Amino acid sequence: MSLINKVHKKQSIALAIASLMLVPVAQAADVNVSGFLSVGGGMVDDETSVSYNGYSEEDLTFDRNLLGLQVTGQVSEKITATAQLLARSEKDYEVTAEWAYLTWQASDNGKVRAGRLRTPLYMYSDSLDVGYSYPWITAPSEVYYLPFNNVDGVDYYLTAALGSFDTSFQAYFGSFESDFSFEDGTEGYATLRNQMGVAATLGKDWWNLRAAYHQVDLTVDINNPQLAGLIGLVAASPFASIVPSIAVEDDKATFAQVGINIDTGLFVAAAEHIEFDVKDSLLAKNVRDYVMVGVRLGDFLVHVTGSKADDEIADLTSGIPVSAQTQPLIAGLNAAAQARDIDREVLSLGTRWDVASGTALKLQLDDVDDAAGEQKVLSVALQAVF
Repeated sequence: MSLINKVHKKQSIALAIASLMLVPVAQAADVNVSGFLSVGGGMVDDETSVSYNGYSEEDLTFDRNLLGLQVTGQVSEKITATAQLLARSEKDYEVTAEWAYLTWQASDNGKVRAGRLRTPLYMYSDSLDVGYSYPWITAPSEVYYLPFNNVDGVDYYLTAALGSFDTSFQAYFGSFESDFSFEDGTEGYATLRNQMGVAATLGKDWWNLRAAYHQVDLTVDINNPQLAGLIGLVAASPFASIVPSIAVEDDKATFAQVGINIDTGLFVAAAEHIEFDVKDSLLAKNVRDYVMVGVRLGDFLVHVTGSKADDEIADLTSGIPVSAQTQPLIAGLNAAAQARDIDREVLSLGTRWDVASGTALKLQLDDVDDAAGEQKVLSVALQAVF
């Protein structure tokens, strides 16, 4: 990211904080501050095999720490301001504004928000950073992997009763720009335009169903000299017309999700299935899902989760005839497509102990079966809300 972008980013954070501080002192009682904290770490069984969730060492390291503060101020009778600030250890505790928006209570059941919002991609999107709110240490990374978790824009959120069922509906529109990393560690810069989507839930008592659909015009600048060189070779070849089908430049991307959450008090379960597809690009179609079941025993929750990434490799060589002259180009394109493909299965066994009100100690063992190797990962975390 350029220096100008970094300055603008810090200015945005400062403005988000300042907007809440502008609430008159006389209304101090209308300002609410809450927070959440996660202190954790982990280790792998074999550091010569694949890394997983950022862990690649056989030594136990505590470097997955997060502190979040959420401030809400009453601006007027129907308008509130909200900011959520995060500091992560893996980013040297640099403070970022995950949320910064105004809310207008348009009706008893409907509200309009404008500013930086959390994109409603997943079932746990709103509480994704609040590890205390779900069974795992972090949500299953095979499904919860996209780096585009926020949107700068506007949304409408409605809750209503449909007979004996509780329902919600959310629609949004906006844009976003951000640095990011692919799952293989490759870095890049993403620009999202005309980002829009809908999400709806239907629930009753101990179960809740959710479905969502999103689309966006996506541009990704990948920081990979080899890939840039390959695209240059294609552009200089007789097959230059296929360059737009390789680069991710203003391509239509779609994201679909369905999920269910069950909590009877004794028995808990959750499952999600997602599909992320970027048309005419080197990015593979991502097909991901997980299923979790668990049992509460007093202050303890024991759970088992099976998750899977089964991506489809993009076809980049369509229209290129096979010959001795084209074979190196075809091999390069196939390798570039293969690099974006993730084929992995993970079986996780975890336990959660609610040691006190608002505080949970979690332990998790992940058995990872990746196309590149196998790995066992042990992780632990103490998570709290306050």
